[in-house]
Amino acid sequence: MTQLVLIRHGQASFGAANYDRLSETGERQARLVGRHLAAAGQHFDVMLAGDLQRQQRTAELVNAGYEKAPAIHTDPAFNEYDADAIFAAYTPRVFEENPELGAARDQLKTDRRLFQKVFEQVTRHWLAGTAHDHDGCESWQAFKARVQTALARLRNEYPRDARIGLCSSGGPIAISIATATGAPDDKAIELNWSIYNAAVAELRSTRDGWRMLGFNDIAALRAAGDDSLVTFR
Repeated sequence: MTQLVLIRHGQASFGAANYDRLSETGERQARLVGRHLAAAGQHFDVMLAGDLQRQQRTAELVNAGYEKAPAIHTDPAFNEYDADAIFAAYTPRVFEENPELGAARDQLKTDRRLFQKVFEQVTRHWLAGTAHDHDGCESWQAFKARVQTALARLRNEYPRDARIGLCSSGGPIAISIATATGAPDDKAIELNWSIYNAAVAELRSTRDGWRMLGFNDIAALRAAGDDSLVTFR
């Protein structure tokens, strides 16, 4: 059966001018995951990644743990949703509903806890399909369909015994897990919030679709004995 190992990218550069670049911690996380998977005998016939910088760099560093690593193939279907567009669409409504959050809006890019509070409110509106005036915002349903279509394509494009590595982001990984387990949309959003940086999940194909075998594994980070490596954002 096809094995799909999903690896969330290492920590990105929250608060920096270029969020999409891995932080120093993110680089270390990705290297550790690659070494851990290689030491465990987990090999890949193909390595996939979205085309975001943090996804591509994570794939490069995971591959660096192997003496013989497969080439990295880019599949933008596994890109993360555009958080900036979603924020632009829904933060006016969130700030109107929660004036205390609106009063602290200038701290959004430096305060992780405040960002998460606003993010949870924003994504609930996104999930509900609340009307907005921002043309560049991909809907939740379109995002989910994009990822699910790509998952189905993997089952058809690769041999049944293929071992596929995929470096992606919290959103596509959450959709993948929800698809495999039949979790509803609100649970998929909660999964998205709970995925560690550089966490590993595993799916295997069945006659009916994908089945989850593992989720949110950070054994590679725990083994390093450094709590600063355990991050969500």
